[in-house]
Amino acid sequence: MGQKRVSSSQRRASVLAAAIRIFGSKGFAATTTADIAREAAVSQPYVVSLFGSKDALIRAAIEHALDRVVEVFEQTIDDDAPGDLAPRIGVAYLQLFKEQGLQLCLAHAFTAGTDPEIGPLARDGFLRVYRVLVNRGDLTPEQASQTLAAGMMANVILGLRLADDYDREPAIRELLSATYPSNVELLRTVTSAYDGLAPLQGGAGV
Repeated sequence: MGQKRVSSSQRRASVLAAAIRIFGSKGFAATTTADIAREAAVSQPYVVSLFGSKDALIRAAIEHALDRVVEVFEQTIDDDAPGDLAPRIGVAYLQLFKEQGLQLCLAHAFTAGTDPEIGPLARDGFLRVYRVLVNRGDLTPEQASQTLAAGMMANVILGLRLADDYDREPAIRELLSATYPSNVELLRTVTSAYDGLAPLQGGAGV
């Protein structure tokens, strides 16, 4: 039997997933298309041929990450499961940690408000998520704010690898319990399973 043929859309998705992992690990400025090519096991010219430029790849990564958050939140809203929506949204967001780099890629985007390209894209995406919670999920603005704040705190916990020291540091146990009182073990599980990717060598580039 011959090798299974991989479609162009599958190859593009694979490179985009690799880009999200590396952007999440290194940030946008320090990541090069060569870094992404190594992670995706393809050539650097191939990465450029798929997306056109590093800037276009950054935009595609942010848009994909935002689409995934919105998609998962909408699925959670529509599944009509028992229990309050806000805690279920929180659990769904934690489960997204399994998609390596996604939340940290968004965290980088959400701190780039002054960037003329990333800033507007990140702001529009953040408001899109907020509107899903309020307009489709019928959360109050206060509930939506608390849900988003818990998600941002989860990003910080992930980025700092705080859960790694849960058993050794009482302050971390207190913080995680306060942030996700009903889902501490889930938070620990998804963050401990997140490999985070060791920082690559090299500085900023294309």
